[in-house]
Amino acid sequence: MGKPAHPHAMAPHKPGRTRTAPPQMPSTWWSAPRIRNYLLFDATGIVYYAISFLAIGMIQALGRGPESWNAVMERLQHPAYIAFHVLCLVSVVFVAIRFFSLFPKAQPKAIGPIKPPPGGVIHAALYVVWFAITAGMTALLAGWIF
Repeated sequence: MGKPAHPHAMAPHKPGRTRTAPPQMPSTWWSAPRIRNYLLFDATGIVYYAISFLAIGMIQALGRGPESWNAVMERLQHPAYIAFHVLCLVSVVFVAIRFFSLFPKAQPKAIGPIKPPPGGVIHAALYVVWFAITAGMTALLAGWIF
């Protein structure tokens, strides 16, 4: 086992410049588009948190029997629940579009000798797959297949 390093072994040879004033946020920070997008993205977590409680309640109602399940189904026809589900849909679409826009940037420059396709092709492929899965799940849940 080695001996402990000198406490100043990694210190710079010459001290750096110090700031003359403490850092301050620009006055337009809250209205900047990037900050609004970050805050909206974070707010979708609250929507997912709320919908998870609704899903847990629905699972409990399903376990209690048909009467309880039918009561939940009637309650979900209220306009407030419909508006909440529209908000959930908007949140999911917002996060998916944000993810799709970041996906090409996260690709490596090359995987061995193969280079990835241009960003537009990756975007198009992601949206086609997303649409196909959505259409397939809609057909399955609507009873059009199986």
